Order: sequence, then structure tokens, then C-alpha cells
Amino acid sequence: MSDTSSVTIPLEVIGKYESLVSNSLDGDSVYIRAKETMEQLFADGEVNSTDKAVAISTIVSNMVGSITSASMSTALEWAKYEKELALKKLEMDQQLLIAAQEILLKEAQVAQTETQTRLALAESRRMYGTSTFDVSTGALLTLADDGKVWTDMQLVEQQTVNAGVEEELVNSKIKESKAAIHKVIADTYTNFGSFTFTYDVNGNGITSVTRNDSSTSLSDTQREIAVEQGKGYTYNAWANSLTGSASMLGTAIASGDFSFGAGSNELRLFDAVVKCAENLSIASTTADEAIPA
Repeated sequence: MSDTSSVTIPLEVIGKYESLVSNSLDGDSVYIRAKETMEQLFADGEVNSTDKAVAISTIVSNMVGSITSASMSTALEWAKYEKELALKKLEMDQQLLIAAQEILLKEAQVAQTETQTRLALAESRRMYGTSTFDVSTGALLTLADDGKVWTDMQLVEQQTVNAGVEEELVNSKIKESKAAIHKVIADTYTNFGSFTFTYDVNGNGITSVTRNDSSTSLSDTQREIAVEQGKGYTYNAWANSLTGSASMLGTAIASGDFSFGAGSNELRLFDAVVKCAENLSIASTTADEAIPA
């Protein structure tokens, strides 16, 4: 079934003209009645031959001219009306086609609107979860905890808490760094005293260190303790050597077989005892030289 049509009626005037003229001249037409009336008048002798010829000529001429003119005009209007009617039908067919396409467009728009509505509902579900909205105003009444908005809010709150914790951690690290710096300074002052440092401008570290006072530091005390410990070790060593050497010398003298002649063992032993005694005497002093080389 087709919703379109085409113009199949030609602009035919001659046939319509002939039909109108034929109908105007048939047995029931005005022309025939006028003719019959004239013939009756002629038959009754009311019109003479001269008037008859003039009347016939005038009536026939006028009626033929009127009939042909009216028939042609009517035929033209008739053909024009048929053509306009066909064109209007074609126009209506095109309007029906446009209406059908508009219906299809509306159906597609409805389907698209339904799809967009479903997508909007899905997006609303994703963003707000199973929240409650005011039907009349669309305002959000309650926010559920199963949507993205709620999750983002929780994330922001957690980030805010984390930022506070990180700030406290940074402050604690700053305090720790300050305490570590103070400890280094305090340990340096305690261990080594007060010093002035000079840094290389090219970033090569410390170039010189100058002590500011002569106070006794922990390193000074430790050095003194180390010297005293060294003196103690030396004193014990020489004391043990003297004890051993003197014991050996006493044993040799007690045996009665000894000689202090030059180059004798007894003389070398005696010299060792004397050397140990001298070194032991030096080790008992307070000078650094108490530790002989």
C-alpha cells in the first residue's frame, strides 16, 4: 500500500468544451427551446420573412457566441479545478508522508527520552544511592550512605582527619629534629667544649674548628683517665718486672754461687733490677712522661 499519488489527469479542455457545447444544444437546452419558440412564432405568421431572417441571425449568433464562450470558460475552470484538485491530493499525500515521518521522529524522541530518563535514574542512583527526594520540588530530603556523594563526603572528612594527623606528625618531627639538633649541640659542648666552626662557601664542609674556652670537657677528662690508666698499666708492668727480677737476683745471691764481674749474668740481672726500679719510680709520678717510650 502506497501513501503517495501522482497527477494522472491532463489539463484536457477540448473534450470538456465539446461536452458542454453538446449539452447546451441538446433537446432540453435553452437553445432548443428558443429555436422552438421562434418556429412557433413563424408558423403562426406573427413574424414576417425579413424579421425572421434578422431574428434567426441575431439569436443564433448571440446564443452560439454565448454558448461557446461560456462553454470554453467553464471548460477551462473545470480543467483548472481538476488539476488543482489533483495537486491538492498530491500535497495531502506529501503532508501524510511528513506526518508519518514526524510520528516516527516523535516515537524516536520518546524512546530517547525514556533512555535518558533511565540513564538519569541510574546516575542519580550512582550519585545519591537510595536517598529520598521531595516529589514536588525535587529537593534532597535524606542522603543515603550507598552513593558516590556520601562516599566523597566520607573521603573528604577522612582526608581532613588525615591532614590533621599529618600536621601533628610534621610538628612532632620538627620537634624531634630540634631536639636532635639540641642533643648534638649539647653532646658536642659536653664532650668537646665550645667551638667555632667555619664552613667552606663551595659546600665542602667544615674548613676550620676553633675552641672558644679552656674549660674541661668530657673528652679532656677521658683523656686524663686514659693517661692515668696507661700509667697504671705501666706501673703494674714495671712492678711485676721488678718483683720478678729481684726474686731471681735474691735466689742467685742465696745460692752463694754468683759473680758481679763485667759481662756476667749476675751483673746483667742486677742492672735489670735497677732499670725496673728506675722505671717504676717514674711511673709513680703525675707527669705524662710516666709512660716511657
